[in-house]
Amino acid sequence: MPDDEFLQTAIEAARAAGQVIREQLHQAHRVRHKGPRDLVTEVDVMAESSIVRILSTRFPEHDVLTEETAAPPRRSRYRWVIDPLDGTTNYAHGYPIFSTSIALTLDDESIVGVVYDPLHERLFHAQRGDGAYLNGERLHVSAVDQLGEALIGLDWSSDLETRATVVAAIGRLAGHVATMRVAGSAALVPCYVAAGWCEGYFHLGLKPWDAAAAVLIVSEAGGRATSLDGRRWRLDDPDCLVSNGLIHEPLRELIRL
Repeated sequence: MPDDEFLQTAIEAARAAGQVIREQLHQAHRVRHKGPRDLVTEVDVMAESSIVRILSTRFPEHDVLTEETAAPPRRSRYRWVIDPLDGTTNYAHGYPIFSTSIALTLDDESIVGVVYDPLHERLFHAQRGDGAYLNGERLHVSAVDQLGEALIGLDWSSDLETRATVVAAIGRLAGHVATMRVAGSAALVPCYVAAGWCEGYFHLGLKPWDAAAAVLIVSEAGGRATSLDGRRWRLDDPDCLVSNGLIHEPLRELIRL
């Protein structure tokens, strides 16, 4: 199956989920807690169903891993990794930063990545070896090479101990970077790095669906994605740092002290 068909299917599925998310945005939501400070709404489930329906119809032999459904036993080298609504807490509060993330992995390496911001109609996508794009326009990371000129994004974990680690990292970074932003969508902000809108982003306590698509998009835009110990980021890594590559090492050293 050509990769382009994989990509077009992922885009179709992301847009379908995005339509659900937009239509339900201003409705009253049924919110439940999966854990402390970790929400899920009926819209997460509706968006996931719309994605899985398309993927399972088109590629019934592929595995699917989603945020809201227990992982089935592996039976294929291909696996779709999905976060139907990344930024659920933002969405439930009406805060306008959230996205849908869909990646296709082959032997746990992302080969297709799509991150869709349905509110602003921004569709980021990448195929391995073919570059990264926003609404069809080629992306490239920024050329900022001084940490003191860099805008850095980050996000909270729902785990309080991990939050304390992030707060300590913020304290170390404060005197070395231009500024920092917390957005609340682990899939979307790395795409801002790919677009050159900021220079770096880190998140501790990730799940595979948070970063599987975004990491590919950053890499294909000329950036770098690693764990905090400097290894190339893998699907099972809980911590992730992405950057334009030029500020990566000094940024990583400050975060991991």
